[in-house]
Amino acid sequence: MVNTFNILIIGFSVISALILIVAYVFFLKTVNRSWHAVLSCAGLLICLAGLQFGHLSYFINSSDVLTSATYRFWLYLAPAMFFFFGRATFLPDAPLHPLLLLHFIPLSFNFFLRYEIGTPLIFIVGMGYCFSLAYLLYGLRTQRKRFHVEMFFFLLFCLIAIAVLLLGLSIPYIDHHYFYVFYTYSIGISFTLAMAALIIFPDLLEQLVEVSQLSYSASTLKDTDITACTTKLDQLMSQSKLYQNEKLTLGMTAEAMELSAHQLSELVNREYGVNFSRFIREQRVEAAKAILANEPDSSVLSISLEVGFSTQSNFYAAFKEITGMSPGAYRKSLSK
Repeated sequence: MVNTFNILIIGFSVISALILIVAYVFFLKTVNRSWHAVLSCAGLLICLAGLQFGHLSYFINSSDVLTSATYRFWLYLAPAMFFFFGRATFLPDAPLHPLLLLHFIPLSFNFFLRYEIGTPLIFIVGMGYCFSLAYLLYGLRTQRKRFHVEMFFFLLFCLIAIAVLLLGLSIPYIDHHYFYVFYTYSIGISFTLAMAALIIFPDLLEQLVEVSQLSYSASTLKDTDITACTTKLDQLMSQSKLYQNEKLTLGMTAEAMELSAHQLSELVNREYGVNFSRFIREQRVEAAKAILANEPDSSVLSISLEVGFSTQSNFYAAFKEITGMSPGAYRKSLSK
């Protein structure tokens, strides 16, 4: 029974890796998809899937895969892939430099260090990268009110990383069975958290990227009249009702504002405390609230289309996200 459950976790992890790679390459259009970002994302997910295949070999054949050079290759490559993926995600404008190849040095542990020494060292390296990413996230602390729920996921990731570090350090002293079981569960839980975060917070990665760019990049609004820009944006929403266009994009709005897309993104983030897609959803929901209050006979479907939502389901999801209640419940609350 235990082996069956472990095998199910491994299968889930491999399928999740494939789904996440496809989602990153084809569906997350707002994140950095440069060649090194895509390669590092795919590399990290392939490493985790490779490790799970190694665990599968242990559970089926009872083979001590820590003694296998193939298993250790995935294990020793994963920290570097994690570093490059985090760097490409949170610092997309950072230049590439040949010295960055030094991060692959731990791969050499596979050739001249016994696994009892090389494996604990690689976990220490991985924890160093985790702390580095945590430091970047800490730099976004002024924005923490925007991510108060999402940070719960990062806290769980950190707890898992610490537990895995302790496990890796204890390899010379424990039965390897405990390492394989715990590491299998840790990877499975990590994939579960990643999938849940993307489902519950589909804009999470986009928002983190935007905020990190604002925090770690030079401002694009230095010579811009911020007050005039916010006034114009408010007019475009309240008078021109630009949000009614269901195909409205950041680029289209930036063109109407006579700004670059990056400038508008920074303006919305700094002045309104949300990313552009959230800003437009809020505009549409505010307009819908007014119609719900003033036109009691209008159907929810007609209202959703009028304010710019392409489908009624998208309208329901956005309305619930922003107000905490459904459109119907909101209309009933007005009557009370």
